[in-house]
Amino acid sequence: MAMRSRSAQALMLTAMVTTAALAGCGGGDESTSSSTTKAERTTTTTTTTAAETTTSRAGIDDLPGCPDTAAVEELLGGPTEMTPSLGGSSSSNSDGGSFNYDYEGCSYELTDGSDGEVNITRVRGHDADGSFFDAAEAGIKADFVDDGMEPLEDLGEDAYRSGTDIVVLVDGAMVFVTAYGDDDEPSLPLARELAESVLAEGSGLVTEADMDCDEIGAMAPESFGTLESTGPTGGVIVIDDLTINPSGCHLSFEDGSSGEVTTAPGDQWDAWVAAEQDSGFTVEYMSLEVAGHRAFDDGEAIIVDDDPNHPLRITSRGDDLDPDQADLRRRLAELVLD
Repeated sequence: MAMRSRSAQALMLTAMVTTAALAGCGGGDESTSSSTTKAERTTTTTTTTAAETTTSRAGIDDLPGCPDTAAVEELLGGPTEMTPSLGGSSSSNSDGGSFNYDYEGCSYELTDGSDGEVNITRVRGHDADGSFFDAAEAGIKADFVDDGMEPLEDLGEDAYRSGTDIVVLVDGAMVFVTAYGDDDEPSLPLARELAESVLAEGSGLVTEADMDCDEIGAMAPESFGTLESTGPTGGVIVIDDLTINPSGCHLSFEDGSSGEVTTAPGDQWDAWVAAEQDSGFTVEYMSLEVAGHRAFDDGEAIIVDDDPNHPLRITSRGDDLDPDQADLRRRLAELVLD
């Protein structure tokens, strides 16, 4: 199947073609196969350093955005050691944009043997065009479209957007729907239209052992144009330790666009969802408001636009922190801005 590999950012931070149209199609003699793996992340370099221990406690407290240790410890659930945190990052996204920035603030690390650390810093300088917050959010949003994962409740309880693909659990089968425009680029709107049409008109067909590709092609919405040919397709999807071998139909249209509808055993659904969500190559993005200010969280850091020149930036890591680290980062941001 021609589901494409996807790239991701690390920011320290979708009526039918008529039967008559199908009559002239050469179905069955076109076969495609491909292998899909998670692509490597776009290069991001981050350097963080802690100041020498000779730095005075007063100096640490005076750094911007550093709340009292006791208040942070209450949120982290244990004693911490606070040290200055200085660093810089170079980031690029799937749209080709890139910028550098540096930050300064405080690091709080658990000292009771638990694994946990948060960094509460402010962006001190950057070379992004215009606002740092706007540039950073635009970058992560672009990557989220290409490499993010989100539930599609209107398509069903078990339905997700995974990058530019639509994946749905239908009657015990995983159904993958992919589409490409006439420019051969992945198209989420087309994939969504194709998925909706197939699910509405032929959910039984996609769960058959031998999928009828001509019948699947007949379900393609009018936006695809005239169907040119259909044929079998298959491949392999590899996400970390999980391997899925979907197979199904490839649809080609006269304007150069194409679509694929493939299936895999439904008993791999839970493993696929978990693997996608846990993969370091799946981009996360959540728009927030913190203390009346615009904010977003990318799964590793929260950025708050409370200061146009020096926005707040909070990261967290560690197995012993609150499992919902995004919420922990939000609460830390509220603590700073209270």
